[in-house]
Amino acid sequence: MSIPYNMAFACLDCCKSFKREFNLVKEYPSELTCSDCGGAAYNFGRHFKAPKRSDKKQWEKIIFLFEHGFRFQKIRIDNTEHDSVPYPNNMREAKEFVIKYKKYALNI
Repeated sequence: MSIPYNMAFACLDCCKSFKREFNLVKEYPSELTCSDCGGAAYNFGRHFKAPKRSDKKQWEKIIFLFEHGFRFQKIRIDNTEHDSVPYPNNMREAKEFVIKYKKYALNI
């Protein structure tokens, strides 16, 4: 029996996030259409927590991470670790993060 999961999608043009339920065995869309602007809303996975639309600094950080292959997927340094690497809180940390964890970036 398959379990449906809520996946978070975010439009980087209008800074809107929404969730959709998917059966991951059957489908895993990388993007959907944004209901506000009609642009692309990208799949940021189950663990993404969007900032307020008005928080431009946080959205800039999210765009920067996205452009470098990070969609808020869990990053575990080794297979025995149960804790994942925390995502950066600001742009300065994000710049260090993409360098340190570049081998974990997604090539979508």
